[in-house]
Amino acid sequence: MISNPVIILGAPRAGTSVLGRLLEAHPALVHVKEPRLVWRYGNDGLSDLLPASAARPEVMAHIRDYFGKTVAAAKGDRLLEKTPSNSLRVPFIDKIFPDARYVHITRNGFDAAISIHWYWRNFTKGIGQGHKGSKDSILKQRLKQMKPRQLPYYALEFISRVIPRSGDSPRTLWGPRLPGLRQMVNEMDLIEVAGMQWRTCVERARIDARAIAPDRYHEVRLEDLSEQKMIDVLGFLGLDYTAEVRTYFAEEFKPGMAESRRDALSGMTEEQLHKLRRVIAPTMDWLGYEEPTA
Repeated sequence: MISNPVIILGAPRAGTSVLGRLLEAHPALVHVKEPRLVWRYGNDGLSDLLPASAARPEVMAHIRDYFGKTVAAAKGDRLLEKTPSNSLRVPFIDKIFPDARYVHITRNGFDAAISIHWYWRNFTKGIGQGHKGSKDSILKQRLKQMKPRQLPYYALEFISRVIPRSGDSPRTLWGPRLPGLRQMVNEMDLIEVAGMQWRTCVERARIDARAIAPDRYHEVRLEDLSEQKMIDVLGFLGLDYTAEVRTYFAEEFKPGMAESRRDALSGMTEEQLHKLRRVIAPTMDWLGYEEPTA
């Protein structure tokens, strides 16, 4: 039985992987990375914006069983999970794990959206088109997670990921499946789609988690991540700042990660920046972020 799981929330490319790796160093935590098809079991035909009502008994049983067996096999004490699309379904998750603790990591919307845009352009054209090892690994992971009843929903997506394709148009979707995402891709600039994914994930995670579990919700900025912030996060989770975490942080954490794609700003046209600004500006203001300079 899973108890007090740690759920990392955050938009894609907002630092969820960084935070996950840092917390993974803690000996009590078992890090399960983006088991997308596990979370979608029984709701495969829907978007990732799942309400609590989607957590039906058979769905809850499958998800609890998967994570319970995974943590037990790793001989760990507590689940650590990070899937960016979970930012869209906090009510759903909280019904399954009512004692979950949520750590929401945020990043400047321009930096995150530009990185999301890069992934859309480079990870949606089949595993034969660059970054083959990474895509191949993801494909194998998805196949292990998938149950036979899910095959009709994902067969075309898997085929699309295997067969390379040239050109700028994405063959398949990438990132959190917002309602109407395919239509967005067909009708909007990809930078706008990236902005919508960032904005929707941030807003839904913050609004829903604060409403459902304010005492089980903690927020940290990637830009502010430091040793003291890690101590604060661990304290919120009821965990000590162990030697393992201290060593990993000292050896692996690189200040300035939040601006790692800042140079890509100069490659954006003014029209693209205007489109992105129009999508994310209200949420940027709400979070207290300012537009960066190239």
